[in-house]
Amino acid sequence: MRFISISKGLIIAATTAFVMACGGGSPADKLMGHQEKILSILESNKSDLDKAATEVKTYVDANKANMKAAMEEMMKMGEALKADPEKAAKMMADFGEKKDAMEKRMEALEKEVPGIKDHAGIKAAMAGFAD
Repeated sequence: MRFISISKGLIIAATTAFVMACGGGSPADKLMGHQEKILSILESNKSDLDKAATEVKTYVDANKANMKAAMEEMMKMGEALKADPEKAAKMMADFGEKKDAMEKRMEALEKEVPGIKDHAGIKAAMAGFAD
C-alpha cells in the first residue's frame, strides 16, 4: 500500500484494531467508512489538490471525535475476541477484503495523480486525524 502516510497509518491501525473488534457495524467498519469518505474526497478533487486538502481537513476536523471514539471502542472490545480466535480470524478475513480494495483504489489514485502523497496540504489535513 503506497499513499500518504496518514492514510497508510489509518488502514494499518484499523486492520490491527480489527483483530480486537466485534462484528458488523463495528468500530472498524466505522473507521473504514471514514477512510472511504476521505479517499472519495481525494478522488473527486484530484485535479485540484489544494481543494482536496481543504475538504479533507474540514472532514477530519468535523469527524475527529467520532473516529477517536470508534478506535477507543475497538480497543475495549478486544478482550472478547481473545477468547474466540475463530471469530477473530473470520472477521479479520472479511476486513482484509475491504482493506485490499481500499489499497487498490489508493494505488490507482497515486498512479493517476503523481505527487499526491507528497502534497503538503493533504499531509497537513491528514495529520489532523492523528492528533
